[in-house]
Amino acid sequence: MGMLYLNLPFSGAEVAGFYRRRIARVFPMYLAVVLASFVIMNFTGTPVLYAVDHSNLAAHLTFFQATSVLWTVPIEVQFYALFGLIWLMFSINRLASILMLLTAIPLLVIMSDTFGGRLFFVSYFMVGLGVSLLPRTSSNASFAVAVALFFAAMPAVSKRLGIDFFDFWKSPLNFAAVALLVQTAISAPLATRTLGSRPARYLGEISYSIYLLHWPVMAQLSRWISYAEHPALYTSLVLAGTLVAATLTYYGIEKPARRLIMTRTERHTNQVVAIT
Repeated sequence: MGMLYLNLPFSGAEVAGFYRRRIARVFPMYLAVVLASFVIMNFTGTPVLYAVDHSNLAAHLTFFQATSVLWTVPIEVQFYALFGLIWLMFSINRLASILMLLTAIPLLVIMSDTFGGRLFFVSYFMVGLGVSLLPRTSSNASFAVAVALFFAAMPAVSKRLGIDFFDFWKSPLNFAAVALLVQTAISAPLATRTLGSRPARYLGEISYSIYLLHWPVMAQLSRWISYAEHPALYTSLVLAGTLVAATLTYYGIEKPARRLIMTRTERHTNQVVAIT
């Protein structure tokens, strides 16, 4: 995001375009999942998707906070709201903004407990912005190291390695892996061959639906199949079920809604420009 936007002029058209694309990408599927969860929970009393009821519906719809794995979406949206200010600062004084960004990252980590950990996770986005300002590297070795670090930070792996005193998100190993992945994934030839392959591009295209739906698929399958007794079968069914569900919702909800939002807002913008 930093590489795409922080080098562009801060103008009304550019900022509006940024928020239009972010809203079209994030809002429709998330809101569909939240509302479907609420309706199902309200009629059945069972969280088939997520536990969204009258007590927390408003928090979900206003992107204040969310339950289960949905919790990352409000933080992402809150960062997008902040990004406009960061973009403005970079357009005024780039060097001062970089220094403020470098100062903000450790402060967000230190202050996280005071705000229930929410500020800590914003620091991941800040790290992404910081890394986007660095020169690109085409090192295959660095990309391979980043992938290895990322898997080493997985709880099941890190515990086997004796690194079990951090949770996944607050692990410094994961922090380093994410930063290095962002830095190397754009230019490393190995990343291009793997992440840029047709299957990987398709998974990236439906990745948001995969993220939002993988947990309900896992939860429902756990009612019928035990992972401890049938790990291979359970994993295979989760992967297949998630991919099928994500594909259906991507083409049925995500893509049409995104196209509709982009078309309507662009048409409105063009009409305003024509009038002025």
